[in-house]
Amino acid sequence: MSHVGSASARTLARSMKHAVNGVLNHWRYQVLVNQQVFPKPARAILVVCKGNICRSPLAEAYLKHQMEKNGLPVSVYSAGLETSFGKPAHPLAQVVGTQGGLALGKHATQPLHKEQVERADIILVMEWQQRNRLVKLYPQAKGKVFLLRQFYDQSVLEVADPYSGTLDDFQVCFSMIKQACDVLIERLLSAKSPQE
Repeated sequence: MSHVGSASARTLARSMKHAVNGVLNHWRYQVLVNQQVFPKPARAILVVCKGNICRSPLAEAYLKHQMEKNGLPVSVYSAGLETSFGKPAHPLAQVVGTQGGLALGKHATQPLHKEQVERADIILVMEWQQRNRLVKLYPQAKGKVFLLRQFYDQSVLEVADPYSGTLDDFQVCFSMIKQACDVLIERLLSAKSPQE
C-alpha cells in the first residue's frame, strides 16, 4: 500500500514540476519576445558563462572565426561569472575546438567586470540563471543581454554546461553554440546590408 502511495506521490511531484516548468518557460518566452532587438551596428560582443572554461571560449573562438570570414568588424571576447584569471580552456573544449578548426590553446579565463559589460553591444549568456545574475549586477545592461539559444530556435532552452561530461557532451554543446552563432551572424550581416 505504501509502495502505491509513494509511486502516486512521485507522479504528482513530476506533474507539478512539469506544470511549474511550463509556466516558467511561458514567462521566459515572453521576456524574449518583448526584448528589444540587439543594437545596430554591433561593434562588440561579450560571451558569458559560469567559468569561462568550456562554453564561452568555444563561442568566442567560433564567433571570431565567423566575423573574420564574413568581414564583419566586430570584436568578440568572453568572461566567466565564477572564475579567476588565467586558466586554460577545458581539454575537451580544446579538442572539440580543434575538430572544428578553432584554436583554444591560448585561451585564458577572465572574470566578468564592469568595463567588459559597458563595452559590449551584445552580451550572450548560456543559462537563465546567468542572465538574471548579470542583469542584477549590471541593471543598465538588461536590454543587451541575450540567451544564446534564442537566436537559433527562439526557445527558452539553455546550453548545458558540459564541464563534467564526455567528449560527446562537448560536441553536442558546440553544435548548439555553432547553430545559434550562425543565426546571429546572419542577422548581423543583414543589419549591415542597406535595406532601407
